[in-house]
Amino acid sequence: MKRLFPILAIFCSACSLAPEYHKPAVAVPEQFGKTSFTHAIPADGLPKGEWWKIYSDRTLDALEDSLPENQDLKAALERLRQAQSALQAQRAMLFPSMDLSGTSQKFNTSRSRANYFRGIPYRYSDNLLTADVSWEPDVFGRISNQVAYSRNQFEAAKADLMALRLTLQAELAADYFSLKALRKQQQLQQELVKSGGEYLELEKALLEGGGAPEADVDQAEISLQNEKSAEREIALNEETLEHAIALLLGRPASGFHVETGDAESTPMAIASLPSRLLERRPDISSAERQVEAANAEIGVARAAYFPNFTLNAVGGFESGQLGNIFATPSELWALGAGAAVNVFDAGLRKALTEEARARYEETVANYRQIVLNAYREVEDSLSSLDQLESENASQKAAVESASKAAKQAEFRYRGGMANYQDMVLSNMQLLQAREQLALLDGRRMNASVLLVKALGGSPE
Repeated sequence: MKRLFPILAIFCSACSLAPEYHKPAVAVPEQFGKTSFTHAIPADGLPKGEWWKIYSDRTLDALEDSLPENQDLKAALERLRQAQSALQAQRAMLFPSMDLSGTSQKFNTSRSRANYFRGIPYRYSDNLLTADVSWEPDVFGRISNQVAYSRNQFEAAKADLMALRLTLQAELAADYFSLKALRKQQQLQQELVKSGGEYLELEKALLEGGGAPEADVDQAEISLQNEKSAEREIALNEETLEHAIALLLGRPASGFHVETGDAESTPMAIASLPSRLLERRPDISSAERQVEAANAEIGVARAAYFPNFTLNAVGGFESGQLGNIFATPSELWALGAGAAVNVFDAGLRKALTEEARARYEETVANYRQIVLNAYREVEDSLSSLDQLESENASQKAAVESASKAAKQAEFRYRGGMANYQDMVLSNMQLLQAREQLALLDGRRMNASVLLVKALGGSPE
């Protein structure tokens, strides 16, 4: 019995054959973008998960609160539950399993059988109650590495769920801001159509009075029809965006409508971005968990070269009469141990180990690619915000100039120094400049949303 304890100690002290894990190295920039950015809205006190609240839009807040009804999100949640169950199943293999069984039978044997002897009962009862305990000691870490693999898959599934949630949140915010910009553009477009109609009527009147050639009327007609086509195109884009938002919220597109409101939102600006911010991106976390899982798989493949050990114990009671089944003479038990090792597999284990190593290198490459892509997304978003801010400043100057020109044209018309045609044209130029500014506002908000997404969902 004393020799049994050292053997059990060896069995219980499992060793892992997986390589020591090291986080894959990736070249990291010192910072992103330019240092000229400043925070437009203080966001230190905002919850990191509700990043869209930096835009102070109650309609957007309500839409984001309805996002859990998204069907893709629900499917990802169920995938997470599957990964959790798989992890629990693997962990259970580290512990012994026990089966209880009981039988009660009556037998009537043939008295005509070849080995029948007189005096031996041919009718008898047998009652059996047993417990069977079996355990596979994790001597070479095969099971523990399987647990590590499942644990990392579970962590990766959690990160995938967070990444999907962040992607859907950003898509919803971008669609909402695009819809707001389109509606503002539509209002201006309707005014353009109205002005275009007035201009066409003016040209027709001038033609009848001999003050304009017919070509000017045709040109005014072409311009008006183009503006009407643009109006219909904007309306179509509005409907398409509303349908996209309905799908994101898990609702039928038919009859769905979003009230965008008139609240103005300001794009987020950044003063500096240390590269460690990317550590919060869930897709990067998921990729790293996959690397760890692949590393554990190497340990599982290596363990196949070594024996598998099993310990078994059976105990219980057996008696022909139920009344004395628990009596001492009815006791039965058995103890045993087993070991099995493969001595020839034609290179199967070597091939599986090499496959596991190749899968690990693949996950390392995927991880580095995802990190590099994250850097690119941040740089792209910062560049877009920078360029769009410059465009926005130029367009605001254009709107201001067009507004002054329209006022001057109106003053000249009322003073009799200009005709009505000049005033209408000046107003149309102002509307076109304001429409372009509305489009830029939508693009700036979308670039801001993409930057938040690129940073992992936190504006800090």
